[in-house]
Amino acid sequence: MDTGVFEEVAKQLKDNPQLARMLMEEQKKLEAQVQLKTIVNKLSVLCWDKCVDKVGTSLGRQETCLANCAERYLDVDQFIRQRMSGQKK
Repeated sequence: MDTGVFEEVAKQLKDNPQLARMLMEEQKKLEAQVQLKTIVNKLSVLCWDKCVDKVGTSLGRQETCLANCAERYLDVDQFIRQRMSGQKK
């Protein structure tokens, strides 16, 4: 790849701090989306393995287990994030 392109982008970002700030905000949004997808994927695997022993025509009690598992996982994830952000201050 041509390094001149990177140099031009770097110059434009240096000359336009608003553009740089906007790009940083978009980068943070993308990182948040990736984190959310990772959490959802992990949650799906963990709760499925914990709650579903066999697949039938309906989930029945397994559906309640899945919902409870998901809620607990999200509660713990939020708790950990709050604790981690509190320690950084």
